[in-house]
Amino acid sequence: MPKEDKILYHELHSESPEFDWILMIHGAGGSTVTWKRQIPELRKRFNLLVIDLPGHGQMAKWPNTDKKYTWATIANKIKAVIDHLSIKKFHIIGVSVGTVIALQMRDMFVHQVKSVIMPGCIIQLNPKLKLIANSSLMMAKVIGFRAFYKMSAMVMMPRQNHKVSRDVFIRESKALSIAEFKKWTNMYYTLNKTLKRLFKEKSNIPQLIVMGAQDHLFLNPAKRYADVHMNTSIQVIEKCGHVVSIEKADIFNAMCLDFYTKNNFSI
Repeated sequence: MPKEDKILYHELHSESPEFDWILMIHGAGGSTVTWKRQIPELRKRFNLLVIDLPGHGQMAKWPNTDKKYTWATIANKIKAVIDHLSIKKFHIIGVSVGTVIALQMRDMFVHQVKSVIMPGCIIQLNPKLKLIANSSLMMAKVIGFRAFYKMSAMVMMPRQNHKVSRDVFIRESKALSIAEFKKWTNMYYTLNKTLKRLFKEKSNIPQLIVMGAQDHLFLNPAKRYADVHMNTSIQVIEKCGHVVSIEKADIFNAMCLDFYTKNNFSI
């Protein structure tokens, strides 16, 4: 697609007038490549809008004059793509930090979002993560920004079977400039407050959380969220870490399609 001011880089897959749209939001350090294991299967039944977040993937090559980001800013940038394409209603799949953006969009654009799927859902921070989030810029200055990303990947995905997910995260994060890294990590100062608000927000929109049983940082908060939100179901994949959409792609894809079918979203 051509470069256009204020429009994020995006890719379209399928584009059948009979299909619903799914917006796919990658996590911090990811890109459109994050979803290569989902696109072939999901495009058989849905139109897919896959975006690069600011500073990520192809967006790393584009001029960017934003001084800072907020969660609402990112949501509005994605919404500008949706409006540009004249998409009226859509589903969202967001992974990891993309789940925070997905819930932000659900609340901001409630009449357009039909459902939300959250693999590797981030909905609460434990003390260890609060420390990392609040000291991320300082730590990165001490050990270097690339080293900080590698450290974060090891903290989130420490086991041998998490290696593919770790490697994808580290490889794709290399696209981020130091300036973009700073803008994204500055958002982490407000992450805990944002998550507290999102945890409490009620919604009638169907939601599915998919977690790895080995996701030691985020699994229990995700379970607590599902327990108190009647519209939310949770599936846990055994022998799997944080990024279930990469590590157990076939199982995750099947869970997504089953969720859409049960809610009469899939034809």
